[in-house]
Amino acid sequence: MAMTAGGCKLTGTTTRTLTMTSPQPKPLIGPMGSTSRRHFVYSMYCWTLFCVILLVFGALIVLWPGPRAQRRRVARCGARLLFRSACIPLRVDGLDRLPKHPHILIANHASFLDALILTAALPASPGYAFVARQEFRSQALLWPILRAVGTIILRPHTDHAAHANIERLRERLEEGDNLVIFPEGAIARAPGLRPFHSGAFVIAARHGVPIVLAGMRGARQALPLKTWQPVRTPLMVVVHAVWQPGDDHDGSPEDMAQAAREAMAPLAGEDIVPSTCSEP
Repeated sequence: MAMTAGGCKLTGTTTRTLTMTSPQPKPLIGPMGSTSRRHFVYSMYCWTLFCVILLVFGALIVLWPGPRAQRRRVARCGARLLFRSACIPLRVDGLDRLPKHPHILIANHASFLDALILTAALPASPGYAFVARQEFRSQALLWPILRAVGTIILRPHTDHAAHANIERLRERLEEGDNLVIFPEGAIARAPGLRPFHSGAFVIAARHGVPIVLAGMRGARQALPLKTWQPVRTPLMVVVHAVWQPGDDHDGSPEDMAQAAREAMAPLAGEDIVPSTCSEP
């Protein structure tokens, strides 16, 4: 099937029927009593598990002498072990739609688990370089691990930095890497798909790079923002379709971003938030 959205050619095949309903978390949180105690114990278990896996697999990633693709395989094993040990099921559909050549995968951003979910879900070779903004001081502590797996930390927003950031992403694509970009930029506490930044679409339009649309469900419920209390709930990743910039494309990157947001909303299971809405 082929159709045009925002000036881009949209291609993809449907291999199975998905029920687009958000996974419902198990009712682990309740009034003070046995349910609350179980949730507290589960939270402590998950964070202990995360710290142990981070220390062990983080050391392996940093010290691994092989190429970057091998370090990404180690990271993928660690992420999968984390979800499996925490009894959190992860379902992945549509990996066969991923292009064999460098591309940009965009996904919704609802939780701090998002990068771990995609690390566990996506192929490790040649693998994906995650694109992140420099926001938190804790990133400095994780920088040896992030650098070892090829994460790209964008410079602060200035005109000069914006051009430099795009050049860094272009260079990484030319090296054969795939990119993961969260076009919403930041995580919001309230549900909803926020307006997309246009950087990924600028690169796609200028350099003819395919864009892959993916949607994640369950992450917002599994680790709600500002609570730090994980909830055992199913996770799902759906790789939906590939957007190829067309030769007759005359739309702007902003038009492409809006079209992608409308296409991603049903994959993420969230409504589109109007650009005029402010975050409380």
